[in-house]
Amino acid sequence: MKAARLHAFRTPLRLDDVPRPDPAAGEVVVRVAGAGLCHSDLHICDGELPLRLPLPLTLGHENAGYVAAVGAGVTAVREGDAVLVYGGWGCGRCDGCVGGTEQLCVDAHWGGASEHAGGYAEYLRVPAERHLVPLRRLSPRDAAPLADAALTSYRAVVRARPWLLPDYPALLVGLGGLGENGLQLLRLLSGCPVVVVDSSASKRQRAQQLGAAHAVDGHAPDLVDQLRAFAPQGYGAAFDFVGSDATLAACIGTTRAGGKVTQLGLAGGSAALKVLFNSRFEVSFEATLWGSIRELREVTALAESGRLPLLPVEHVPLERINEAMQRLRSGAVEGRLVITP
Repeated sequence: MKAARLHAFRTPLRLDDVPRPDPAAGEVVVRVAGAGLCHSDLHICDGELPLRLPLPLTLGHENAGYVAAVGAGVTAVREGDAVLVYGGWGCGRCDGCVGGTEQLCVDAHWGGASEHAGGYAEYLRVPAERHLVPLRRLSPRDAAPLADAALTSYRAVVRARPWLLPDYPALLVGLGGLGENGLQLLRLLSGCPVVVVDSSASKRQRAQQLGAAHAVDGHAPDLVDQLRAFAPQGYGAAFDFVGSDATLAACIGTTRAGGKVTQLGLAGGSAALKVLFNSRFEVSFEATLWGSIRELREVTALAESGRLPLLPVEHVPLERINEAMQRLRSGAVEGRLVITP
């Protein structure tokens, strides 16, 4: 089968011929119909993350497809079933795994970011049937971004619910794939007006189409002053989908006393909080990671019910993956690019 593999950091992926995986007992092999392209893949390719990565490695952690084969003892799915693949694979024994937050495992084995190959290939071996979420109405090639772009945003919004009070607006920085899901989930799960920051005029227009109260240019020299004008008492919760030093400083500096700042995604900048200088008192800061399998089931149910619209996707064949990654790197992507092996 064909697989796009990383052989060395800061080099293009290579399209290799590799053996098709066979499932051992308890495992499932999925024929990949869609694999979302994520900024985290760029960080991995550039060697920016402190992960143990055996090279060559097949990337791709946002996957959906059809069950192609099942190992002995698998009963939850059968051949031909449409499924989303939960990629936050863990050891199954630590507190995180036992408590249901497997993505926080102390010995993580994420699909496409560990010794396990990911979904930029024709077939993907999944180590346990519990990592699959059935798709009953949605097409896997369109629903693949639910496995990360929607899941990551959903967890951050749900964890911030106590801070999402109607008296205070919420701040959202960065309307990429995750940010667009974040805006729709904030509108769906809270009564807060949402102020969006993005440097792209088309994305600011998109934000207003999706119901943002205001959309502000991230390159504006008076950005913080504009944000404070929309929330004189501060934002109840701020969500930074960009994660640079500058965007984190803007979020921290405009969040109300007792509010919360959430940083999403891997890599990015550093947050500095110094009360009375750049932060109000009792501001909470959290860097969320992905989501749990239960949260993936919940956000998938929202999408399959039609309450959470799917991201606009552009399907890209596997052989054009390096071109797609270059587009993502340049910021020239609306919605989500989905690789279709």
